Amino acid sequence: MKKAFACLLVALLALNFSIVSFAKVGGFVSSPTGNQAPMVDSFKPGNADCDGTLVVTAYGDRAELPEDLRNLLEKAYKDVASTSDLTKISSDLAKIASDKSIKASDLAVSDLFNLHVAGCDAHEGHYNFDVTLSAETLNKFVALLQMNSDGTWQVVSGAQVINNGKSLKFSVKTPSPMAIVVNTGAGTDSPPTSDNWMIYVYGGVAAVSAVALVVIWGVWRKSKKQSDC
Repeated sequence: MKKAFACLLVALLALNFSIVSFAKVGGFVSSPTGNQAPMVDSFKPGNADCDGTLVVTAYGDRAELPEDLRNLLEKAYKDVASTSDLTKISSDLAKIASDKSIKASDLAVSDLFNLHVAGCDAHEGHYNFDVTLSAETLNKFVALLQMNSDGTWQVVSGAQVINNGKSLKFSVKTPSPMAIVVNTGAGTDSPPTSDNWMIYVYGGVAAVSAVALVVIWGVWRKSKKQSDC
């Protein structure tokens, strides 16, 4: 009996510790590790000679990327995770927030992913891409951030939500790490992410687990006292 209680306690504790990974980190709504990458609705290179394919890679799948792209995406993650004020990494975003009267503390990244083109080796001279992506985090869209090859950030000008709030359309000169920025301020619904339902489930499990731990501890102490008698 004691062994069974001990095993159950270990399992519950492990579950509770694992929940920490889903907590808000820095400038993220929730960890991008659990998010799925946006889906490509359409992709049009600026040059007809480019027959490449646009590849969208979520942060959680960064191990699939070549080293240089993975390093840049990891830097993008660190930049966002290390700040609670995204306007600190982009003056353009600060201006957008000011123009829309959005508090800097209410800005958060809901999706972090990398864009690159595969299957075309002749990119030099014809970088120019029109892209439309589908994402589940666009109901409170504020801006699309892009990380440049030198590690600096810029707002993708002209990015707009279309298709009744289901798609994001934009144009870029070069694919690179991208971050969808949303407004999480008071009076707005928290932007949904692909793993939000898991957060609610884990939150409920955490509460139940806490109660279960107390009950199990009480039963174990009671059984121990009886065995000592």
